[in-house]
Amino acid sequence: MRGFAGALERSWSGEAGSFAWTKALHHFALGYHAASAGARRRARAARKGLDGCHVIAIGNLTVGGTGKSTIARWLAREAAGLRIATAVLLRGHGATAPAAERGVVPDFYGYPLSRHCARYGDEALSLRSGLPHGVAVVVDPDRMRAARVARSGYGARVLILDDGWEQPRLAWNELWVALDPRRPAGNGSLLPAGPLRRPASALREASRIVFLLEEPGEEIGDSTRAWLAREAPGVPCLRLRRTMLGVSRAGSLERPEPLAPGSRVAVVSGIGSPLRLERFVRAAGLDLRFHAAFPDHARWSGASLTRALLLARREGAETALITEKDEPRWPAELAAALPVRVIRTGVAPLDPVEEALRGIRAAAGIATAAEAAPARAEERRR
Repeated sequence: MRGFAGALERSWSGEAGSFAWTKALHHFALGYHAASAGARRRARAARKGLDGCHVIAIGNLTVGGTGKSTIARWLAREAAGLRIATAVLLRGHGATAPAAERGVVPDFYGYPLSRHCARYGDEALSLRSGLPHGVAVVVDPDRMRAARVARSGYGARVLILDDGWEQPRLAWNELWVALDPRRPAGNGSLLPAGPLRRPASALREASRIVFLLEEPGEEIGDSTRAWLAREAPGVPCLRLRRTMLGVSRAGSLERPEPLAPGSRVAVVSGIGSPLRLERFVRAAGLDLRFHAAFPDHARWSGASLTRALLLARREGAETALITEKDEPRWPAELAAALPVRVIRTGVAPLDPVEEALRGIRAAAGIATAAEAAPARAEERRR
């Protein structure tokens, strides 16, 4: 169901057995490299800081599917847990409304978010649903304008830029880059011959490299670690793991309920990396019978979803699962052939996070344990 997009992804992946026909686009990649390098230089020169705010940009080295928005949500929740005013800023990918009509996603109980997907985009609505009240979500391609709204209107002191590496307006204090732990550079080529948005050597700009793992026991492979040591020596890494909290009905605020191990399920998705989603579902102990994988941010029709659910039931699925990102676009009036539930996920750090959160803690006026130790020792001496 991903059509040409799926064919590109398979070729770009560099996985064993994939046919790298996109390598024939190498000459176009040279043109892309020259144009994007110029755009990056101009953006770097144009970005300006914003007084009183600690800014963390989260970006991808490759085209989509590395868990960037999940990392942004986790980081925003961590900041909120420190009782510091926080905002997530997005450009509004998937939104069709003019930029001037986007702005702050409403944050009050009972607001019908799903009716405004065209205005804000599915990623913004998914973040709004998954974040605590009080964390602002601001949608605007102009990140400086969004940042000023978050600072002046909501008192935000920590700003998290979801997909913020490319934007040319707001300078950051930290750059976190999300990488796939198995194939961090795909086939190693720049667009359109491969999935790289920029050369892998650009990872040296990063403050931190983040891996979002999908399965218990999953590790970063030796080949990935060796590649990273060559491309970004000395850049610290953080490992996070996506966790299954349970499932619930679309648009519901009810507590997620677990699915019994071995439950026969189908998945309907419109995300950047459907294979990662399949690994996650299987790792949760579910029997995945069918996956209707639409293109990222797909504007699916009721007819296409009905057809997919009928195929899923034919394959023996008893429940259809969708992602939190797809939830805002799911048609509430659809007469589904199977019960439809949303996969509710969390994030579990696999490494100590105190160092990773140092900048946020400083913005909140909270010292890390290492920073606080000399002060405590001095107090004891007194």
